[in-house]
Amino acid sequence: MNQFSNNAVTQGGEMDLGLRNFMLGTYKYMVAAMAVSGIVAYLFGNNVLLDSAGRLSDIGRMLYSPGAAIGLTFGIIILFGAVGSKLHSMSVQGVKIFLFSFAAIMGIWLSSIAVLVDPMISVKIFFMAATAFLGVSLVGYTTKKDLGGLAKFFIMVFVGFIAINILGMFIPALAMSGTAGFIFNLVGLVAICGITAWETQSLKRIYYNTAGDVEMAEKMSVYGAASLLLSFINIFSILMSMFGSD
Repeated sequence: MNQFSNNAVTQGGEMDLGLRNFMLGTYKYMVAAMAVSGIVAYLFGNNVLLDSAGRLSDIGRMLYSPGAAIGLTFGIIILFGAVGSKLHSMSVQGVKIFLFSFAAIMGIWLSSIAVLVDPMISVKIFFMAATAFLGVSLVGYTTKKDLGGLAKFFIMVFVGFIAINILGMFIPALAMSGTAGFIFNLVGLVAICGITAWETQSLKRIYYNTAGDVEMAEKMSVYGAASLLLSFINIFSILMSMFGSD
């Protein structure tokens, strides 16, 4: 009996250590991808986004048009779906290429912040976003409650949030501002934070489902990093909408 208990404790300890390493690896990939986004945002913002007179270039106007916003939204959905369905047959290197290519695309999308927003405001909001992200991610990692049911609700809310934002580009009456805009963004922020907590919890399940398959675990770690990066960027963008003009 004691031998059995000792073996169970040892196995549990090894699984916990493996999970910790898996999650740390995922966050390391995410941080590396975030660095790529930051570098691309700075370079693109300073060399392509603005013309010689310091005004938004033709490429910049095209990039921030309603059509581009719709294309980016559906492009992300299609890209994540396509890669997710092919993970079993993709190589680890291929998934890494997806992660850092996606990070570069996000850097281009964020490039206006690098050149049009006061750097001190950007830094302040970055740390606000990082604090929020780490907080909800910790909740997802430690909670025993299954967040799947709540996640479905949060996903529906966030899809509506994105849809109204895009429609607001075409229909000015739907573009919220002032107190209504702040509350609208707050709802979107709560939704994406809930989704982030669920994503973190899902990564724990993914680890246990891939235990013993080192290559698949590595691919899921990289893919999970891309998903978490997208959530962080959404948190950052919403906070920028709420506080970026301070």
